[in-house]
Amino acid sequence: MGRKALLLLIMGVFVAYYTYISLPENIEEPWKLLCMTTSMKTNRCGKYRILCAELLGINHFLNMATFFVSLQEVPPTSDENVTVMETTFNNIPVRIYVPKRKPERLRRGLFYVHGGGWRLGSAALFSYDFLSRRTADRLDAVVISANYRIAPKYHFPNHFEDVYNALKWFLHQNVLDKYGVDPERTGISGDSAGENLVAAVTQQVRCLDLLLLKKYFTLKYLFQTLTYQSNYIMLYVRN
Repeated sequence: MGRKALLLLIMGVFVAYYTYISLPENIEEPWKLLCMTTSMKTNRCGKYRILCAELLGINHFLNMATFFVSLQEVPPTSDENVTVMETTFNNIPVRIYVPKRKPERLRRGLFYVHGGGWRLGSAALFSYDFLSRRTADRLDAVVISANYRIAPKYHFPNHFEDVYNALKWFLHQNVLDKYGVDPERTGISGDSAGENLVAAVTQQVRCLDLLLLKKYFTLKYLFQTLTYQSNYIMLYVRN
């Protein structure tokens, strides 16, 4: 009994040390912030678990990373506000989000490309599904979240070709008409590696007779300053 109590005490001290962060007294929802911070700390430790698996000969680093990331995937489930479906654009898998409320006119269209260093991720990840679903509902927009072939099995220019072919398919007038999208209010967006692909395919699309993208904006988060490194958790969880 004494050993169990000692073990429980040690575990309690470890959990308290692992989860503790210094918070201002007037912060709202401290427990919510604490849980999110702990989750992010755990995710940051994931790479060490994957490296250990490779060193033990269980599997290749990238295969293990892909497996753990795939555990965060969710099915294409519709809710009371947004219809979610999966299909292919020119043989490229995409996930489509369409608001359920009746539109007053043709809707905005957003073609989104996920990140992941060209080797991880998909449109089915919870974070991307949540983002696309929320964007479709808040903006009354049809959101196309595209997949593409990833490393190490596939290499450049496969990523570019998949995104380009899917976007080209989406920008055809008959496809825009099918989903009730206004060609004058259609955009393309992405994060990280997806942002890189967006910048590349935008240049290529300008050569087509489908749609002239007059402007595009890109933002890269090269946050390596000392202040960012010491406060990144607070920045991530801000509303």
